[in-house]
Amino acid sequence: HDHKRLAIMYLWAVLFWFTVALTIGFLIRIELMSVGRTIMSADLYNSAFTLHGVIMIFLFVIPAIPAIFGNFFLPIQLGTDDVFFPRLNLLSWYLYMIGGLLAIVSLFTGGGFPDTGWTFYVPFSINTESNVPLTVFAAFILGMSSMLTGLNFITTVHRMRAKEMGWMQIPLFTWSLYATAWVQLLATPVISITFVLVIFEKIFSVGLFDPARGGDPLLYQHLFWMYSHPAVYVMILPGMGVISEIIPTFSRKAIFGYKAIVVSSMGIAVAGSLVWAHHMYTSGMSDVAVFVFSLLTFLVAIPTAVKVFSWVSTMYKASI
Repeated sequence: HDHKRLAIMYLWAVLFWFTVALTIGFLIRIELMSVGRTIMSADLYNSAFTLHGVIMIFLFVIPAIPAIFGNFFLPIQLGTDDVFFPRLNLLSWYLYMIGGLLAIVSLFTGGGFPDTGWTFYVPFSINTESNVPLTVFAAFILGMSSMLTGLNFITTVHRMRAKEMGWMQIPLFTWSLYATAWVQLLATPVISITFVLVIFEKIFSVGLFDPARGGDPLLYQHLFWMYSHPAVYVMILPGMGVISEIIPTFSRKAIFGYKAIVVSSMGIAVAGSLVWAHHMYTSGMSDVAVFVFSLLTFLVAIPTAVKVFSWVSTMYKASI
């Protein structure tokens, strides 16, 4: 369970899942080449774009940078020899693979793979005959993997920095992973518990999301996007961290506005967790909610612009 070997294991695993999703994506595009049936039925098409979405989101774009480059470089940049919980790190890799394999298994069991789209919106995900519970459980396990990685990174940054490294000496890529890890740790439980509720709803007909039983389908959308919008920042923040390392390196110049970039990373993590309902403008929320969430969404642009400004300023008068 050496962190570099784990990073390489993640690299191959992520590339494998990416290839699977890419193949399904090709099949979807081939299907759309001509009107009517080309290579698959309508039901299979719905399952295909759901599986494509689930793999691309949960198995590729969310773990890609944190799990591969995070595991590889975080301990090195902090001047330590491994993450704080090496065995937990290995466990999260196994959970990642088990979650992915369960998603594939759900293709061939029950009523076939869900045809709900990767968002599993109720009431359709509860009424459909397809194998929603198993797929949702797979996503639940992938969430566990993500949370453990986040927990590991936070603990490592706090407890295992080199003695002389203060908070403002931490490399920017590590800062971005640190901000991301908080999002992973705090937002992922929301979707995990939501998925458990969907399974309960589907198997026991509890009535949490079913209006006929006094439930609220909008509640599901809120709970879902409460994770899935912060997940967007899990995807982009480490990428911004990578850019913050590459630009000063090839400008032969120290980064402009180090502290501003640090604050903006944490700011994106916070603000990005407060804007989820902008995925739901047309869902029938109150006008007040629409107004508040559009305002908050504008606010996320500010820390992002701070980063872009710093990158451009780093390249100004630099030896690019």
